[in-house]
Parts: sequence; structure tokens; C-alpha cells
Amino acid sequence: MKYILLIFFLLNLSQSSGEGLPYMTSDLEEISDKSFDYIIVGGGATGCPLAATLSEKYSVLLIERGGSPYGDPMVESIRYYGFPLFQTDEFTSIAQSFVSEDGVQNHRGRVLGGSTAINGGFYSRASNEFVTKNEWDEELVKSAYEWVESKIVFMPTLTDWQFVVQSGLQEAGILPYNSFSLEHLEGTKRGASLFDNFGKRHSSADLLQAGNPANITVLLNATVKSVIFHKDGEQPLA
Repeated sequence: MKYILLIFFLLNLSQSSGEGLPYMTSDLEEISDKSFDYIIVGGGATGCPLAATLSEKYSVLLIERGGSPYGDPMVESIRYYGFPLFQTDEFTSIAQSFVSEDGVQNHRGRVLGGSTAINGGFYSRASNEFVTKNEWDEELVKSAYEWVESKIVFMPTLTDWQFVVQSGLQEAGILPYNSFSLEHLEGTKRGASLFDNFGKRHSSADLLQAGNPANITVLLNATVKSVIFHKDGEQPLA
């Protein structure tokens, strides 16, 4: 299945990639005469693992409106966590401020890796009740969790102030204390982190390394303006 999209560029920056990652470019001319089995719009927490999975058998174009997170200490280093949230603008900042439909002020990532490249890096599985309510396949969900956890999830080392918060929650009656756990549990626990023990963030962009890089092209600093459908045989193509 082949797709054609009209793509509107906001910026045209040079390519940037991390070790073991697929080819990345901001030059529309490089991909304008190519076709792909799948085109994914949005390189965040959903788009990156989806691209990696599809690339095992298919060619994939992943379109991301932001740039590459690699080599940017504002994204990669825990030392600068939170800085992007105070440096937002309409078109180029790593983080973009927005107001949700229910009126809550928030930020989302405008960079490959999406909001996993700017958030606090806390990781925890959803509750079993949530999985059941949404009628998801429990075995597939468990397998997906384990796949992600094997790539970008780490057991954190607590700082002094984090130990104080942990003790305070227990003293306040937030019990039981569950120690370290990936599961969604009642009480107090230590969850996992997207920051490794060296303070380096591992966003969903790193999951692209788990696919077949030869089958993935990442188009950075681009947005999709229009999707054109046409019929070739019985199935419509985009």
C-alpha cells in the first residue's frame, strides 16, 4: 500500500540522529519522489514504537513537527529537566504550551520523542482495571510493556529529597508501602524512570533503534497540511 501526502514545512534544518537510529532529514526534496508502505504522522510515544514495529516488515516514513532530541542537553540531561517548559514559543521551542479542552494549562513536546522528551520521566504500568475496561488483550499489553521496559525504562536511585517525600507519604497514611514496582498499585511505591543512572533521558525516540533502521525514514521539522485520498482498485489510498 502506497501513500502520498502534501507536506507543509515550518522549518528546514539539517539532519540529526543518534547512534543506531534510522536516517533523519528535514529536507523535503530527499523524500518527495519516494513512496512508503506506511506514513506515520507524529513521532511521539505512539508514533515511534509503531514505526519500529511496522519497520520489521514494511517501509515507514515517520513525520515529526519538531527536531531531533539527540545531542540536545535540554532533552537528554536530567540536569536541565524542566528548562524547556519555561522557554516556549509558537513555532520552534522543544516544548509547546497549550490549554486542554477542560481548561488545564499544560505543555507537550515538539521534538522527536514527543512529551517523553520533556516530562518528568516517571514510568508505571496502567492498572489491570483500566486494561479490562478498555477490552484490551491482556497478554498483548503485558508483552508491549515488557518490550518498552527492556529498551528505555530504568530503576531509579532516589535522591535525599525523594526519600523524604517517600517517608512523608507513608507517615501521612498513604499505605501500604510497595517498594519498587512497575505495577499500578494502591499506596506508596517507587516507580521506574526514563532517566538512566547516569542522568540521561531515554525517550520514545530511542525505540526506533528496536526496529529495522533501513526501513525507516524520519522527516523532521515538518507538519502535514493535507491528506489526499484517491481510489486505486477497491481500497482508497492516501
